[in-house]
Amino acid sequence: MASTTPHPAAADFTEAYGRAWTDDPDLLCTYFAERGTYADVAMGGTYVGREEIRRFHRWMLRFSPDSLIVFSHPAVQDDRAYYEWTWSGSINGPLLLPSGDRIDAVRRHFSVTGNAPCRFDPGGKV
Repeated sequence: MASTTPHPAAADFTEAYGRAWTDDPDLLCTYFAERGTYADVAMGGTYVGREEIRRFHRWMLRFSPDSLIVFSHPAVQDDRAYYEWTWSGSINGPLLLPSGDRIDAVRRHFSVTGNAPCRFDPGGKV
């Protein structure tokens, strides 16, 4: 999967990475190494490889089709990067929690913030 994505230390990385997370599973995967890993700490899932990450991202967009993901405040040193993020949108169906509890949250707006610690390879892939 060839890509010209910005390097994690580049000034335009946070905006471009946020656009990919917002609505483009295929583009998002170009930011990850072939065996890159994404961990969703809140839901307790770890996704290894581009296909699993793509599948997770498609699920995320079904959960909230109007998602907006914004990355900010980058801190990059050596092969590590840290970004703050905000994910907002509207819930498209019942929310199933890791405990198995189900919450009727259809059409409710949400906005959550967090931190994304990343490691990247010499080519800048996460």
